[in-house]
Amino acid sequence: MFCKNCGTEMSDTAKFCPKCGTEREGVQEAKKEVVEDNKIKFQVKPKFNIPYKMLTIVGRAILYMIIICCWLTDLYELWALYPITFLITIGIMALYIIIKLAFEKMQYDDLEYNFYTTKVEYKDGFLNKEEKELKYKYVREVTMNQNIFERLFNIGTIKIFTNASSGGYPTRRHNNMQGKNGIYIHCVENVKEQYETIKGIIDEGTPEE
Repeated sequence: MFCKNCGTEMSDTAKFCPKCGTEREGVQEAKKEVVEDNKIKFQVKPKFNIPYKMLTIVGRAILYMIIICCWLTDLYELWALYPITFLITIGIMALYIIIKLAFEKMQYDDLEYNFYTTKVEYKDGFLNKEEKELKYKYVREVTMNQNIFERLFNIGTIKIFTNASSGGYPTRRHNNMQGKNGIYIHCVENVKEQYETIKGIIDEGTPEE
């Protein structure tokens, strides 16, 4: 191959003439496509479902009380001798339930999951502000789950697994992102419809291999 400008012989892999610097014909610099991804396509804001939360939190409090009673067998005798201790115990359990409900309500008020063209962002502004991002190209699968109680209240959980996900349940039940283990969105209303929408957005935004 020869340079079109000066006639100097060029190698087949050269992009420019070694003598005059003229670009070889037919060679175009590959340009990377820049995709601006700053417009939200879909947003999920989990709702604090009071009946469902009351059921789960009260049930958990009762379970804790049963475990404590099993460990402290003398507690039954204490209640029998001093009824006021029973009332104190019930008061402590009620206080736990109220505080737990209040904190979870504030937590849910600040939760949001924003789905863009190529990524999903999780934001939590309660107490300490937290923001995380997950690119769709790292998503392995999207699932929807409803236990028997969630079905009663028409809510459910959407799980977005990454390649690093183990499939285990997160330790914090109100959200969210466990490092690289994906995203768990709890208390999603009309979960089937929202699941289909989210799955469609992720499928569309996942680059083909």
